[in-house]
Amino acid sequence: MAKCWLLLQFLAFLLPATSATSCHTDDLRALQGFAGNLSGGGVLLRAVWTGVSCCGWEGVSCDGTSGRVTGLRLPGRGLAGPIPRASLAGLAQLEELNLANNKLIGTIPSWIGTLQQQQPNIISGTNNKVRSGRTNVVSGNDNTVVSGNDNTVAGSNNTITTGNNNVVSGIDNNVSGSFHTVSGTLNTVSGSNNTVSGSNHVVSGSNKVVTGG
Repeated sequence: MAKCWLLLQFLAFLLPATSATSCHTDDLRALQGFAGNLSGGGVLLRAVWTGVSCCGWEGVSCDGTSGRVTGLRLPGRGLAGPIPRASLAGLAQLEELNLANNKLIGTIPSWIGTLQQQQPNIISGTNNKVRSGRTNVVSGNDNTVVSGNDNTVAGSNNTITTGNNNVVSGIDNNVSGSFHTVSGTLNTVSGSNNTVSGSNHVVSGSNKVVTGG
């Protein structure tokens, strides 16, 4: 028995310890702040987000060299509650963010809309909310673009509340603001200087109807 114990100790000494990469302390603090006050699925998230090796946490991706968080993907996890603005702002190297189909409230930092400076964000799916940014490509259904400019939105039942120079196509979209180009059918358009084509739109304001009624 003693010989077996000594052998195990010897093997433990020879074998290197394995552990997930420890993320940067600023990112660790940011993720903890993000999950700290969430309810619903946030309770389960906090239960599995433990320790300091957050690069191994569910939904988190890191750069293998620096340990900085580069991706946060938690769609449809039943997360509910406020997003502390400072928490996401602390993820300085974040390149990908997917929090679709949750019940989160709060303001996402404006730089989230331009995570990749030379590459616009491509947002697809349903029930996404784009709060700010520009030159995003949004497709799917039931998405909301709260503000931003030069976005391309396709699908149905999308809502564009404010912004300029957006291109909207599809069915049953609600569009307000200025200088949008809208095509498709059954869209509701308000504001000014919008160009509307297609049929069966409801148009108010100083807009130009090119075709349809």
